[in-house]
Amino acid sequence: MKKILVPFDFSSYSLAALKTAQKISAKSDAEILCVTVIPSEVDWELLSDEAKKNYPDLIEEFEEAKQVLPDYILKIAPAKAPIRQIVRIGVPNELILRVAQEENPDLLVLGAYGKGYIEGNFIGSNLQKVLRKANCPVLAVKEPLNGNDFRKVAFASNFEPKSKVAFEKIKPLIKLFKSTVHLLFVNIPAHFTSTQEITSRMNLFKKGHEELTFHQHIFNDSEVEKGMIAFAEPQNIKWIILVTGDHSHAPAYLVETTETLIFKSDLGVLSVKS
Repeated sequence: MKKILVPFDFSSYSLAALKTAQKISAKSDAEILCVTVIPSEVDWELLSDEAKKNYPDLIEEFEEAKQVLPDYILKIAPAKAPIRQIVRIGVPNELILRVAQEENPDLLVLGAYGKGYIEGNFIGSNLQKVLRKANCPVLAVKEPLNGNDFRKVAFASNFEPKSKVAFEKIKPLIKLFKSTVHLLFVNIPAHFTSTQEITSRMNLFKKGHEELTFHQHIFNDSEVEKGMIAFAEPQNIKWIILVTGDHSHAPAYLVETTETLIFKSDLGVLSVKS
């Protein structure tokens, strides 16, 4: 892992994301890119220098953020690894995605509002859009994850072949912390699958990953998200990996599941596209 992108808006949730990224960076020596977006509907980057002068308030906010951020972050989240500051003006989710495209990070760590928090719609439109459109894995957190938290993870999937492709994308993170991986299938009445079928899929999934430690679980519940939360708590699992993007096989494991899990729990949720 070489590069981690963290959107930072001075909230406690973005601070949790930054501290989580720092824990990963401390193990991997990954560069942290901290992107702060000054909100505006103006497409700032397309304006000429002369046109920008018509927006003195935005210029003032931009310059203030560039000056304040380095010392502020050093004070609230001190760490050995340097942080590269990126300040942009525009629509936050669009600029976050643009920076992600430019920088091609291995991971995007994003702060999420607390459980049940509603500001606007659901979990917030910026988080929703980044989750849906980012090409790299996205880890949404509400509380900082520490080194011990990373040592145990649930990988929730239908364990179709594409889930193995997604797993390869985050395998370096799992190996970095020597994480024990709890393979999880939540069986619900609406999409019931036999134990024999899921066990067979899990066994195929594990092939080629013999250096990792796996535990297999089939958990029954009325809803996928409820099952994930009910499984994680007694296992003391603090983060969960979900495969998204494959809409052709199992309706239970879509992006909407990721959003619902973030909304209803305090788990860190890592979304990986298949």
